[in-house]
Amino acid sequence: MHIFITGYMGVGKTTVGKELSKLLQVPFIDLDAFIEENTSSSIPQLFDTKGEQHFRKLERDALLNLCDRKEKHLIALGGGTMCHLKNHLDILQNGIAVYLYKPWSEIALNLNLLQNRPLVKQNNMMALEAIFRKREPFYELSQLKMPMNSTFDTEKLADTLKILTNR
Repeated sequence: MHIFITGYMGVGKTTVGKELSKLLQVPFIDLDAFIEENTSSSIPQLFDTKGEQHFRKLERDALLNLCDRKEKHLIALGGGTMCHLKNHLDILQNGIAVYLYKPWSEIALNLNLLQNRPLVKQNNMMALEAIFRKREPFYELSQLKMPMNSTFDTEKLADTLKILTNR
């Protein structure tokens, strides 16, 4: 059973995923980095040259590849992975999804730090909020919702996941 980390861009999926990986002694995979490695292109390059639809197909193929692996992995998903091509079904059937939650007001404060992200480059703040609102119901399907606030503790999350996965 895999552990999937989901949430909107900039909430800390990769950072928390790496920390959890060490605490749980489970191999870590960042889905976007996995795609970049397998295509020899960056995510912004893929969006610019092939478009979002092509990227979502690559993302789906990569996700299914990882879901098929027998060894348990901790996988940081892209911000849109849960919301496209019925990926949420495969994620929920193949492991535990952890939603790293921040309210829109907090996310919006940090989006200016993410200018390298295709969606930030291509959209204004109103459009980015609309994307967040559209994705939020998919994130909410996760078995575990973790508020990313001052009380967040990676070790507590690791302990919860140990209980949920009988480790």
